[in-house]
Amino acid sequence: MENQTLFWIILSIVSFVIELMTPTFFFLSIAFAGIFAWLISFLTEFLLIQIIVFIIFFISFFYFLKPILYKKRKGKFNTEILIGKVIYSKEEISDQKGQLVIYGSTWQARCEDGTIEKDSKVKIIRIDGNKLIVIKEKI
Repeated sequence: MENQTLFWIILSIVSFVIELMTPTFFFLSIAFAGIFAWLISFLTEFLLIQIIVFIIFFISFFYFLKPILYKKRKGKFNTEILIGKVIYSKEEISDQKGQLVIYGSTWQARCEDGTIEKDSKVKIIRIDGNKLIVIKEKI
C-alpha cells in the first residue's frame, strides 16, 4: 500500500511541475486525478480500483475543467498567445525564409508583406503550422 500511495503522490507532483512548464491542462488533469487516486489508495489496496478512479477523474478533469479554464484565459493556449506580439527580428525575414527568437525558442518566420530587414520591429499576425507569419510593425 505504501508504494501505491507514494506512486500517486509522485505522479501528481511531477505532473503539476510539467504543467507549470507547458500549460496545456493535460498534465494538470493527471495531477488532479492522481490526487484522487492517492486518496482512494487509503481506502483500498486494490490497484485496479485506484486505476479506475484515476481514469474517471482524469477524463472528467480534462473534458470538463479544460473548457472552463480555457474561457478564463480568453481562449488562448500555448502558441495562440504569440499572435499580436511585437518583437525585433534577429535576421532578415522574407516571404520565403527567416527566423525569430521568442521566449528563448527559435521559430521559422515568413513575412507577409515583402522583406523585413534585420533588427526591425515585427508583429506576429498568425501562425501557419510551425511558422510565424509576420508583418513589419508600423512605428
